[in-house]
Amino acid sequence: MKDKKNHIDELSLISKHINVKGNLNGAGDLKIDGKVEGDVLLDGNLLLTETGMIKGNIQANNFQCNGVVEGNVFVKEKLTVGSKAKISGDIKTKILIIEEGAEINGKCLASKNNYETE
Repeated sequence: MKDKKNHIDELSLISKHINVKGNLNGAGDLKIDGKVEGDVLLDGNLLLTETGMIKGNIQANNFQCNGVVEGNVFVKEKLTVGSKAKISGDIKTKILIIEEGAEINGKCLASKNNYETE
């Protein structure tokens, strides 16, 4: 169901025993405990848990990363990189929070002017 901000208030889940090959796109929030091989283009919030892995580029409104990412990350608002997260790729976001222990291998750009994707 859409709320007043045109955001879809639903949560989808990819459980830890599920492997997805192919691009994912859509609206609403997504929690990934499993493995995705493909781009994730989301008009919503993304949560990648410690058991989750994404091999592909990511685009989301907000992203909390606690798993492994091999690809570039574009987040419109806030990216939180958890202490067990590993990101291999470039990052572009407005707000970047990196917890102690996180690993990032790529360029990071955190600026209030990051509205457009490349």
